[in-house]
Amino acid sequence: MLVSVVIPTHNRPDVLPSVLESLRCQTLSAAEYEIVVVDDGSTPPAVLPEEAETPQMTLIRLEGVERSLARNTGAAAARGELLVFIDDDIIVPPDFLEAHLRAYREWPDVIASGKVVLPEAAAAAPFGRFRKALEEGNDSLPRGLMKSPSACAAGNMSIARSTFAEIGGFDPALTSGEDQDLALRHTARGGRLAYLPEAAALHRDRAMDVRGYCRRHEAGSAAIVPFLRRHPDRRENRERERLWGPVRWGAEAPGASLRKLFKAALGTAPALAILFKGVDILERQAPDSSLLDRLYRLLLGIHLRKGYLRGLRQYGPEVHERDQAPLAVATETGA
Repeated sequence: MLVSVVIPTHNRPDVLPSVLESLRCQTLSAAEYEIVVVDDGSTPPAVLPEEAETPQMTLIRLEGVERSLARNTGAAAARGELLVFIDDDIIVPPDFLEAHLRAYREWPDVIASGKVVLPEAAAAAPFGRFRKALEEGNDSLPRGLMKSPSACAAGNMSIARSTFAEIGGFDPALTSGEDQDLALRHTARGGRLAYLPEAAALHRDRAMDVRGYCRRHEAGSAAIVPFLRRHPDRRENRERERLWGPVRWGAEAPGASLRKLFKAALGTAPALAILFKGVDILERQAPDSSLLDRLYRLLLGIHLRKGYLRGLRQYGPEVHERDQAPLAVATETGA
């Protein structure tokens, strides 16, 4: 078996069948790859297509263990030389697995991340255009090895199964930033990272309006606190703390403290209601205005900071050490 595709899923019955269908139509022969779906507590439980005979598909049921351990459980059940991880809302083209396999043969030690794009239809709406510009700004990033030690996106990535086991898999203690943590542990031991624009995938995402997008990022910035504490010296993590952290009078520039207070005031329910109403008006009356762009960015910044502060309260002051190898934990669960 050459390739095992691991897909953690939770409550995505609307799009998961399309994900699986796109994986069934690969240029690799059906005997060369398998699909492992890990259902992490979906209600109702996820099901596999009855008519799907090839390639082999396996369904594993867990009960709310979060995506890191769900991925590890799928990896422990996998038989392929190469593990390809994708999210449950990722639609892939026919040559997707072949592109990851080519990279593995070219650089056996890499964690390879593919390109993820939003549907072209998203550009029909003002927020869709904003989000595409925000997330697809790396369109010019060339194929090949990357200098960054943390550039990894688990929604579309591949890694040799043996390497994944040696690293210890994803850390179950992390529910956000777990892919960057995996990359940092990999590069710390001499491994490399690669970017594969040819392994492009379509992201069939739900958060296609500014309200849903802000809610998602607020939750994500709360969940990423354990990752930031594990890697406090990373430049991007220091920048997050600088922008999102508590007001520190005297320990930071007065302007920075004032900006945080300003965002705190705008983060109250009445102020947010006014800001979102302003978005609604501008989307109708001036959909291509710079003011709308600035308002999107302001709302996103407000919610990122709200989430981060909630995460600080939720996780407390301690930095927790990694207890054990996640892949070993996944194996013990009976995957």
